[in-house]
Amino acid sequence: MSALVKCLRWHAPIVASAAVVITLVTCLILAKTRDVYTGGLKWPYFSDMGRDSPGYYVFCVGLTIAAIMLACTWYFNYHFQAAILRKPMEVGRLSRSVLRWAITCKTLGMISVVGLPVLAFFSTSSYPSLHNYAAYWFFILETIAVCINTFVSYKIYSSTRGSRISNEVVSMNAEENEKTARFESVRRTFFIQLVMFVLFFIAFLLYIPIGLAVVKPFEHLSVKDCLARNFGEKYCTKDFRLDEIDTKLWNYENDFAASQMRAGAQLACILTLVGYSVSFLSHDYTNVVDTESIENSTAVLASP
Repeated sequence: MSALVKCLRWHAPIVASAAVVITLVTCLILAKTRDVYTGGLKWPYFSDMGRDSPGYYVFCVGLTIAAIMLACTWYFNYHFQAAILRKPMEVGRLSRSVLRWAITCKTLGMISVVGLPVLAFFSTSSYPSLHNYAAYWFFILETIAVCINTFVSYKIYSSTRGSRISNEVVSMNAEENEKTARFESVRRTFFIQLVMFVLFFIAFLLYIPIGLAVVKPFEHLSVKDCLARNFGEKYCTKDFRLDEIDTKLWNYENDFAASQMRAGAQLACILTLVGYSVSFLSHDYTNVVDTESIENSTAVLASP
């Protein structure tokens, strides 16, 4: 395996998480310091923070990088799971259906990221429907993916735990030390993912199914109100003008409580997904994936 791939599989979740956090913080600072209208919320929607230039360019670049790295993270995560599942499936400790779940998880995780650059480039003011559907696409598919992945991680943890218990009577040697270290790594990964998934799922429910059910239809900020708030004539009558009465800007002040809840839940979704992706750093690629590759290569060379 090339050094580039080894480097990428380790750094992909770090870069994905860092890109999201840096983009979020940068867009927030730009929105606050440049007096960008964000619907009247104390904590704005991420999309509104990244709507206006130059925050828009940060938003697009940051989420595109995050999407690419997140797709790589799901891809490498599957290869780790396939490698660590091989022996338990061979001895009958696990059903092969677990591997099919891992494949499903990888597929959903990788296609979900398409929504990130789409919602970034097609802003909430200019393309509201496409922007919203892209956001729902990403969060719904990510929810299913992390749910399945947590289930697969539990199966890996339970099979590794069973193998460790069955070998407790054996004296501790280098091989047993390696098994113990692998078990601890798998256990740490599973419990981090379980906690992050529970928190993420609660936030997801508040953001999309519950949030959309209780929030009132969004209203546009009128040109008159925009001018009254001193955002400038060019900003209100040219840059974001929708028609003679309204601007393209969304005003959430008439339904502040529900909108603020959804914006807070969106932030919680983002942060818990970041925490979930960090759990992939617990994967012991060297002793699982690389070792299996070496064993397979040796077996091929040894075969007549």
